[in-house]
Amino acid sequence: MSFYVLRAEFKKLTMIMWILVFLGPIGVFTLTAFNYYVRYDWLRTQTDDYWLQLLRQLNLFIIPALVLGTALLASIVASIEHKTNAWRKLLTLPVPRVNIYCSKFIVLSLLLLLSTLLTFIGTLLFGSFFDWEQPVPYGAIAINSFYPFFAVLPLLALHLWFSVAKSDQGLPLTVGIIGAIVSMYSYGGPEWFIWKWAHLENKWEIPEISVFLGIIVGCTILLLSLLHFERKDVK
Repeated sequence: MSFYVLRAEFKKLTMIMWILVFLGPIGVFTLTAFNYYVRYDWLRTQTDDYWLQLLRQLNLFIIPALVLGTALLASIVASIEHKTNAWRKLLTLPVPRVNIYCSKFIVLSLLLLLSTLLTFIGTLLFGSFFDWEQPVPYGAIAINSFYPFFAVLPLLALHLWFSVAKSDQGLPLTVGIIGAIVSMYSYGGPEWFIWKWAHLENKWEIPEISVFLGIIVGCTILLLSLLHFERKDVK
């Protein structure tokens, strides 16, 4: 992957994309703060592990925000080329198509990873605000923050593929919104249901399996989309 191709992709990033990166974690913690403001006493009666309770409550908002974020960012990245009719010019450059496509996937992954890092930091700050007399579970917070990122890589690959293939972003965005809603209720779904994996729940009760599936299936979908992109006459 050429550094210059990646740098060119980063230069295309718009203000709305950076806003989305920060808006996701801000929205998650705003909703969680309101949840705790309204139900704090009740939440404390549900368990003696207040940090674990916090992670559970955060997941109510983290998962759909992450799933929706993949669709929004992928759509914006693809629409930059669609709206300016730049695909033909871009593909005539002496740069392999695989580099062009992978650079977009890498940039999207880094943006989501940054948002995930902000979620990790925000969780530490949010929990520390309550001054619970319990040790901070750094490992559990890291798992809760970073594992879902790897678990949604198949969705990121799918949304990028769909957004690049369709010049009209109405349908890709609709699919992304529906997927975000479905992800809120998918924790009890079948093991193959990719919208479930971000919950890190499976019949084996091993969250790393969801991460492993996310990476393997994500790479597979990315490879298939690359093969399609190599052969497609993108307008």
